[in-house]
Amino acid sequence: MGRKPGVRRTSEPAGASPSVVEEVASAPAAPTEEPGPAWPAWARRAATVAIAVHIAAVAGGALGVPPSSLLQRRFADLFTWHHGLFDQGYAYRYYAEPPPTPVVVATLRRADGSDEVVRIPEREVAGPPMRRQRQLALANALFASTRSGHEGHDHGDDDGGDEEPPWLARSYAKYLGRAHPGTSSVTLKVQQHLIPGPDRVLEMKEETGGRFDLFDKSLFTSPRWIGDFPCDGS
Repeated sequence: MGRKPGVRRTSEPAGASPSVVEEVASAPAAPTEEPGPAWPAWARRAATVAIAVHIAAVAGGALGVPPSSLLQRRFADLFTWHHGLFDQGYAYRYYAEPPPTPVVVATLRRADGSDEVVRIPEREVAGPPMRRQRQLALANALFASTRSGHEGHDHGDDDGGDEEPPWLARSYAKYLGRAHPGTSSVTLKVQQHLIPGPDRVLEMKEETGGRFDLFDKSLFTSPRWIGDFPCDGS
């Protein structure tokens, strides 16, 4: 039997009934998701400028660290405001010339007469490395806030005089008191962990028979007193 002209036949799956084929043929097509509204032109331009400024600031900060040329330093100086705004003016060049590490030493006195010493940053910090980086930032912030007026006292125990402790120290003591129930008072001190030179490392290894202790007492400055803070639960 020949085909009728103008009639188009579709192939049917073997064993499929005509009703099934008709349902498949008449099923509506799956709706396509329409793209969301595009950003307006001014928003795209603003985002582009912000990203470009940030990339330039990061590159300038990395290039401006000595050894660097005068041009590189001047370019980095253009983004001083940006580094201060996002607190990213350090950790460039992979700590090639790291300064001494500030350390906060908190002595927690309990009502029963016992003491507990908390060190920030701790020597062993559990969890991801970012937790230790956060503790380093806390110690740096407190050290910087108490730096003024104490030049020349880094290697001696300073009683702090009659100066009012900074609000940051009071905040640290308040938190430590809450985090350690039973604490009656907190004494805060700061010191620096020095970076030993190669000669000092060799000297210490000879003194100890080949063993070098990074936490030897000689590598720490004398603690500088910040203040005594009562913990009344407030």
